Amino acid sequence: MLFRKKKIKETPKARLYGNRYNNQNFSVWDSMSFIEQIAMIFLPCMLGFIFYMILDITGLVWWLRVIISIGMVGGCIGLITLIVSFFSERY
Repeated sequence: MLFRKKKIKETPKARLYGNRYNNQNFSVWDSMSFIEQIAMIFLPCMLGFIFYMILDITGLVWWLRVIISIGMVGGCIGLITLIVSFFSERY
């Protein structure tokens, strides 16, 4: 007993993304890369700017163009969400 070594408890190795996938409440934003996060922010902004520039040709008042372009971007995002959720359902 005098010369017996103490047992060293090994800590389990951390996985690549940690243990967050076993948890029900984890943020998808944390698992995205930096480029994906930038794309999630800037692509809708650029799409809104494109719609605004297209509506600039019509000669509408600026605040009406802003409202219409934001509505069009929201409609596109909603349509994509509906299509993806429809095709990802398991029947």
